[in-house]
Amino acid sequence: MRYDCLGFVEAGLSSDPQLAESKFGIEEKKEKISSLKAEAILPTFNVSMMVGPAPGLKESVDNWGDTVDVYDFSRMGPFWGVEAKFVQPLNLGQYRSGKKALEADLQQKTYAIEKQVHKKDVELQSYYYNYLLALEMQRLAGEAQKQVDKAYDQMEEALDDDDPNVSQMDFLKLKSQMHTVKEGVSDANLGMKRVQLAIRFSLGLKDDDVFVAYDTCLTPRTERLPSLDEVRDMTLRYNPELRQLSAGLSARRLQMDLAEAKLAPEFFVMGEFQYVKSWAGNRSVLQKNAFAEDAVNKLSGLIGVGLRYRLNFWKNWAEYREARTEYRGLRLKENYAADGLIAQAEEQYYQVVAAKEKMEALKESLRASEAILKGAAMQYDLDKSKTGDLVSAYTQNVTLQKDYYFAVCKYNVEFAELISRIGMSLKDFRTALGQL
Repeated sequence: MRYDCLGFVEAGLSSDPQLAESKFGIEEKKEKISSLKAEAILPTFNVSMMVGPAPGLKESVDNWGDTVDVYDFSRMGPFWGVEAKFVQPLNLGQYRSGKKALEADLQQKTYAIEKQVHKKDVELQSYYYNYLLALEMQRLAGEAQKQVDKAYDQMEEALDDDDPNVSQMDFLKLKSQMHTVKEGVSDANLGMKRVQLAIRFSLGLKDDDVFVAYDTCLTPRTERLPSLDEVRDMTLRYNPELRQLSAGLSARRLQMDLAEAKLAPEFFVMGEFQYVKSWAGNRSVLQKNAFAEDAVNKLSGLIGVGLRYRLNFWKNWAEYREARTEYRGLRLKENYAADGLIAQAEEQYYQVVAAKEKMEALKESLRASEAILKGAAMQYDLDKSKTGDLVSAYTQNVTLQKDYYFAVCKYNVEFAELISRIGMSLKDFRTALGQL
């Protein structure tokens, strides 16, 4: 599985289970908006139908001598009935406020997930550069082991040949430093195993998958470091926390409007229709008129404009005050949020600059150390008694190489943190600078 830094980050983001779970929250918000839209037209519209047996009717004389219809269960017959009822609210203002509040809430959730993505972006970049660091440490430790083993064998041969320029003390000094090299090899292998575990989890790799980076060595990032003014400008323009706060203000304002709208009466149109028809015979003939009404057959309906007013005024007023308080609190937060986020980005910018300066200083020292090592190697070729100087120069060079690679990794990760503090992903940052 070969990836460069951007490809690794994109693959890790698409494979992360927590981000996938968070994105279901966006779908949930969208479903709420869809539900509200579905309830805008005829939220109550019920139609019921029934079929069954019904008794017939026959004429009878009551106690007062009047002729009335009574049920005749000896003449049963089928009947069919239908009943429909609908209610259409006319409170368009509440619907609009509620819909806009849900849309603003969706924006808040989207920006919150975007912020979460940026944090994961930094984590994945740190995995990538730590993998390259582990490669360098393995290479460095392996080379050190090879050189020390070579010097060990040469000194051992020189002692066997009774070379006067090599003493037993020199041999013991070299042998006493072998554990340091072995510890370096062990630490390098451990670092590689740990970062490989993190990478396998992030990418969801199978047991037979192997991660390999396109980069073969750890080098400073190629992205241009923006100026401080550019950092401030991009933070104001792209930071998702500022956009999340703006969406939160909009949502709270709309909730306040919705709570205020609920203080007013609600108008609606309501209609109802009922029809029952029985084919059971009456006492003399089968009723053929489909709309004739009697004790069984019915035809009724109504339609009109209604008014509903909630008498628990104090409850709606409390909801309005709660929304107004939250809105005012967010307005106060808005006054200092931008300055605070810019300050965080500026602080991270200074850390990146300091990490870059340290990396460049170590690079200069490493060049001087390499020159010293070459000189010590030439002196050792001329005089085998200079073993101590050669070992000292080589140890200093290896230590500086290790410090330099750690400084490069720190600079790269601090740069990734700066991109996150600005409020951008690695891909968006490279696109903004025209470096994709």
